[in-house]
Amino acid sequence: MIMNICMLIGVYMYMCGLFVLMFQWKHILNIMLSFEVLTLSVIFMFFFSWVVMSLNLYLVMILMVFSVCEATLGLALLVSFIRLHGNDYVSSMSVYKL
Repeated sequence: MIMNICMLIGVYMYMCGLFVLMFQWKHILNIMLSFEVLTLSVIFMFFFSWVVMSLNLYLVMILMVFSVCEATLGLALLVSFIRLHGNDYVSSMSVYKL
């Protein structure tokens, strides 16, 4: 019973992340936050499904480490993009401005 509730919460988090990604795409920061919600929902679903099956949680930990590295790299790219262009609008991303 608790497994079904946890999986539904994970699916709900994933759908919320997709909703934000589809409708709030004007700023790069919104896109990055929605990617983080998607990653956290996948980790949440993995964690609860592996706890029920009594498997090792090392793979969840490795997935969390990669998620933190991805978030750090994205934040560094966002800061450099804002310094270069002055804003974080997706519309200001153009190949012709280089």
